[in-house]
Amino acid sequence: MDYELLLTAPSGGETRDLAQLVQTMSWSGSVRQTARELSATLAVPRDGSVEPPALVEGASLTFRREGRALFTGPLVSATTGTDSSVVDLSALDNGRFLVGNEGWYQFKAVAPEAAAAAVCGDFGIPVASLAPGGATVSRKFPGEALDKIVRTMYALAAAQTGKRYLVRFTGEGALEVVEKPTSATLTIKSTMGVTNTWDISKLQNSVAIRTDTGALVRRVEDGASIGLNGRLEHVIIQRSGEDAGAEAQAWLEDHGLQQSLTVETMGDPRLISGNAVILRDTGAGASGLFWIESDTHTWKNKQYFTKLKLNFRDLADTTNAGSEL
Repeated sequence: MDYELLLTAPSGGETRDLAQLVQTMSWSGSVRQTARELSATLAVPRDGSVEPPALVEGASLTFRREGRALFTGPLVSATTGTDSSVVDLSALDNGRFLVGNEGWYQFKAVAPEAAAAAVCGDFGIPVASLAPGGATVSRKFPGEALDKIVRTMYALAAAQTGKRYLVRFTGEGALEVVEKPTSATLTIKSTMGVTNTWDISKLQNSVAIRTDTGALVRRVEDGASIGLNGRLEHVIIQRSGEDAGAEAQAWLEDHGLQQSLTVETMGDPRLISGNAVILRDTGAGASGLFWIESDTHTWKNKQYFTKLKLNFRDLADTTNAGSEL
């Protein structure tokens, strides 16, 4: 096998490699989900030739490929049957602890990376790296999921700077917040299937920036889109002393023409949600720079495939939890 699937007993006990028992395995994630998932179907003979794995509450899974950890997290479900040798299991990475915990916080003029560090420190969640948000944010969170707190703080800062951020966990199980790439270092040169979809159902091609009294400051527009589809306008209230231009431009980008592709290709563990990729023309009428919205990696019959949903826009995280101070 070119991978290890390590089952560790509760409280860091004995570790066992289940790779030889795997029939199919899937490793998947999405930019909208903090925790990545690992699911597998095992074949466990009932003739006593193989000791059944101890798939118990409190156990954890580590998925390693070519010596590198791609996934670490707690087992969340297991299904066995008395009349079947098939065992199904599922685990979430350590993002589960950011999703499953709730906290009460009030931040006043705090950088999002400082807020994230405080939240993780309070709950003992390991941190690998936290990208600087480039702005300070004030927000009250009266009992919100921790991942929504972190995502909202970064989303509010991003509205001021126009940047994009991705909240995820490393293969070793530590939180990292990274700025999304604006260019690609990965290329897909061949595919096994591509589905191409475009959509303007959420189109807004004009942003009116107004004061809190309703006076128009200026408009930021996509003239070409207005010419094709007519004007569809969003309003942003600009506070005194601020410039909402970056926020307006980001709104246009996120509410313009959406083109998404579903691509099936040979497996590559670098193709994960949030990363940018160059897609070469494979006959589907689409090529160029795309961002990965979701990914599913599947191992079956000693073969490894990857299925991706790509978007030609780098969409902002729109998480908006808590309330203004």
